[in-house]
Amino acid sequence: MTPPRSRLHRRWLSFGLVGQISSVLLLVSTVVGLLRVFDPGLFPGGGSKVTPSGKIELADVNPRATLLEYQLAEQNPVGSLSKAVLRRVGVLTTIRYSSTGLRGKQLELAVTLTSRDSGDVVCGHMYPIAAGDGSPLTFRTWSPFPAQPRANDSYDLHVTLFPPSGHSPSLDAADHDGIPAPPAAPTAPLPLDLC
Repeated sequence: MTPPRSRLHRRWLSFGLVGQISSVLLLVSTVVGLLRVFDPGLFPGGGSKVTPSGKIELADVNPRATLLEYQLAEQNPVGSLSKAVLRRVGVLTTIRYSSTGLRGKQLELAVTLTSRDSGDVVCGHMYPIAAGDGSPLTFRTWSPFPAQPRANDSYDLHVTLFPPSGHSPSLDAADHDGIPAPPAAPTAPLPLDLC
């Protein structure tokens, strides 16, 4: 008669255990393979090799647009704004932009109107805009002149497209310089979010 094996001499690796381990490994490798095929961006070196970039152009700059004209062009309700506020004159800018390698992200568009003589910022806005897939998109903005412009002053418009971080280096920039001060115009105070 053969003596029973002690606990120390038992097989720790059986064919049943090997089969279970190989089944789990097969399942994991299948899932990883499917992820590589359907979402390669999850893996290093996978996905798009496109360097993120952006391009903007000033499609149109109207230096004598009223707030009412901007509101109507954007189909925004004028709400309770007074007629004097709606007659305020500013620069209506149509910006065409495109981006690649940033699909699904949010870019930052900085629009600043500055005094050419003093360099002071007259109006500045930072707009969150959706990144596209390479096809051109359009965005419109309105920047009011100061209520009391200096005599013979002119203004420069600066538009800068920033990556999702909102910090430099910028993706692209465009300028329109030497916009003359408007003739006497309504000087009603604007709501803070308009400048």
